[in-house]
Amino acid sequence: MIDAPALERACLRAWPGAHVETPFGWVMQATQGHSLRANAIWPLDWSGEASLADAITYAADWCRKHDIAPCFKLADGATFPSNLPMTLDVHGYSPTHETLVMTRTLRRSPDASAADGVLLLNGANDSIWSPLRQSAPSAEDYAERRAIVERLAEPHVFALMQSEGRDAAIGLGVLTGDLIGLYLMRTAPWARRRGLAAAIVGALINWGVARGACAAYLQVEKDNAPAVALYERAGFTLAYRYRYWR
Repeated sequence: MIDAPALERACLRAWPGAHVETPFGWVMQATQGHSLRANAIWPLDWSGEASLADAITYAADWCRKHDIAPCFKLADGATFPSNLPMTLDVHGYSPTHETLVMTRTLRRSPDASAADGVLLLNGANDSIWSPLRQSAPSAEDYAERRAIVERLAEPHVFALMQSEGRDAAIGLGVLTGDLIGLYLMRTAPWARRRGLAAAIVGALINWGVARGACAAYLQVEKDNAPAVALYERAGFTLAYRYRYWR
């Protein structure tokens, strides 16, 4: 069983923000304000060098300085100090975007049948960016996520599936130690409900297993019932939850 603080730190390495600071034991990330994971305060430790009220004020000012809305990412079992949620509530913050962190242990050998039709690429090209661009809510959101991926220092691989001769679905696997994280799971709107995502999950897991990964993880919003069902069918179970306090 992976503990929440260790998994949260793997997530930070796998989805790096453009601006990072680490006061008070917290990790502050700011990018362009679209992907909440890259635009939030991650309170993964607590040094106690300031009062909690002063630390919250500092963090909020830091967010505004970097042109993002103040936002705290509070994960169950990985939020320090433990009274931070209560104190944020007093300061007018409230939770939103409840997200599930799901994990599964991995077998020692890849399952070849799970990756039929998936092309793995060591680097991104327009075939990777096209489904991301088509599924993004805005050009700015697309640009931010692409820039985050281009900053990745951890070993990673892209997965691509085509349908009707067109680039249809993608995924990103990021290896952090012996963990394989699944990111950037996107299907072009015209290609949805064809089972493409399931094959991509299998291919990324196989890639991780071949490189020594013993567990896989992903993050999915609780209200995204189709995606949750897909990952449950792939053997993922709930490890913990997190919420953004804004």
